[in-house]
Formats: sequence, C-alpha cells, structure tokens
Amino acid sequence: MLARPWLPLMLALALAACTAQATAPDKVALLAPFENQYREIGYNALYAVRLALGDAESDTQLLALDDGGSVELAIARVKAFNRDPAAAAIIALGPQATHKDVQQASQLPFFIVGNWGQSRAAQNSLYAANEQLTQANSADDLFILEQTRALGDDLDGRVFHSSGSPPDEGFRQRYLASDLYVPQPNLLTTLVYDIAGLVFAALESATPVQDTTYEGINGQFRFLDGYWHGAPDHSYTFVDGEILASAPSITP
Repeated sequence: MLARPWLPLMLALALAACTAQATAPDKVALLAPFENQYREIGYNALYAVRLALGDAESDTQLLALDDGGSVELAIARVKAFNRDPAAAAIIALGPQATHKDVQQASQLPFFIVGNWGQSRAAQNSLYAANEQLTQANSADDLFILEQTRALGDDLDGRVFHSSGSPPDEGFRQRYLASDLYVPQPNLLTTLVYDIAGLVFAALESATPVQDTTYEGINGQFRFLDGYWHGAPDHSYTFVDGEILASAPSITP
C-alpha cells in the first residue's frame, strides 16, 4: 500500500478545526438603527454595550447589526444571525428592531431595551421595561432622542414615562472616555449597559439568561414571564427643551 505522508497532517488540521469550533467565543448581536432617522439609538447603545463588555473582561464577540430601517431587513438580519452556531443572544432597540415579527424571527434570547411601542410577541423575548408601560404601546422612549428634544417649545410641558434613568456623573465620564466620538449618554444608556452585563455574566457562568439574576446600576434584574420584574416607571417632563424628572419612581 502506498504511504500517505499527508494523512497525519490532514487529521491534525481537522482536529484543530473541530477544537477551534468547539471553543469559539459566544456572539451577542446589538440590533438597532445605525443609519437614517433613528441612528442615535444605535450608536448610544453600541458604546454602552462595548463598555459593559470591557468591564466584564469577556471574550464574547459583539456584532452591531443595523436594522436597515425596516421590519423586513431587521428580520433578515435576525435570521442570518440565527444560523451562526456561536450566536447566543440579541439586544434590540428601536421601533423596527423590536417589532413583533422581528421578535418571532429570533431563535435566541431577545432582549428589548426601552419602550418603542411594541408589545412582547415571542416566548424568548425578554422585555427590559416596566410591563404596564409596554402594554400602553406608547413608544415613549422615542422622547429621549436629541432630535425629539430639538422640537423645543412644541414639547414644553409634555410628560412621558420610561424605565430608563439618567446616569450619574461617574458613569457619564467613563462612558464618554470609552472611545472617540462617543455621544452624550441618554436615559437608556445605563439600562443597555446593565442588560449587556447580565448577558455577559450569564454566558460566563453558563446560566440561561432568562434564569439569571443580576445586580446592575438600575437595581436588580430578574425576568418573570418575560418582563423585568419590578421594573421602575419613571415620569419625565420637558421643560425648556430639557428632560426633568417629574415624579418619584414607581416600582410595582
């Protein structure tokens, strides 16, 4: 029989490939708008997740997925991410990225951060917002955007609700120093940071994310029936183009 000196090398390469695949780091997707009208949502969230990833010292890979500005493109990107064997979770923000059809397209834990006028529509959806606020379908977190505040007097005296809260000065400085061209943090920045921290902690401990309890900047995170249990309802008022807390937080 002819000798095959290349056979041991091929076997070694095959085993190495299998080992590399087996130990490939988990991947977490941030699905949000990064272009057009709502791009402010995506970039504000991106730097928050990156900061959480660095603080966790995790080898998890972060993928920023633009929702394409439409439900159809967001669905396509979710389905493509589903096919990645290392895909572990999706963090979603924005009206299109959190649409019920996008939620239903995901085969992974799907974290919705903020209230964008969409109800919880899938078993694996985990809503990081007060349940009563999400059922109102009011999309109140659109009011946090700079482009909304630019409307000025048109919003003066307007009240809106959010489970997000302003970052303290220490977090704000760390956030702004984390990279170049970082935007000012908004009311959802620390909430995105906390949800990302929960995801990275769950992956590190090999615990299902829906069963993970996590102590974050915004308090304790525990999901019950797909909702952040005990999520706050903060009331805010526009005054001369600024967002001011208008009432104490209410925790059901």
